[in-house]
Amino acid sequence: MWKAVVDAFNGSTQTPNDDNEQSYDFVQVQAIVKNEGGSQILLDVREPDEYASGHIPGVPNMPFRSHPLALHIPPSEFHKDFGFVKPGKEKELIMLCASGFRAGKAKNEALKAGYQNVSLYSGSMKDWVAKGGETVVESQS
Repeated sequence: MWKAVVDAFNGSTQTPNDDNEQSYDFVQVQAIVKNEGGSQILLDVREPDEYASGHIPGVPNMPFRSHPLALHIPPSEFHKDFGFVKPGKEKELIMLCASGFRAGKAKNEALKAGYQNVSLYSGSMKDWVAKGGETVVESQS
């Protein structure tokens, strides 16, 4: 039993395969980025240093590893901690990270927080960069 607890904490267990799971590809994510303010919200769940080294324009950062319960906190605290408005539960959240693993974990946590429409950009930043997607690099101060 303790091995299962440790594995879950470390993220080394496999999540069940959901046949209805929505996953987005590069072309679909490009279209979503161009359509800012729609019903879909991309969330980059990498840590701030990873995000600063290159991210998709207009996609906010909600670091999962350091803030795994971010979507459980009240909206005012969320805004203070992350600098953007907490997504409403009526929105579709699309999680991305470096290669897709953390995004899957963040998706599971969003579902636990009561979000019903949560998807993945399964290729995440690895796919975005490989296919020539525009990136923003934060300046180092």
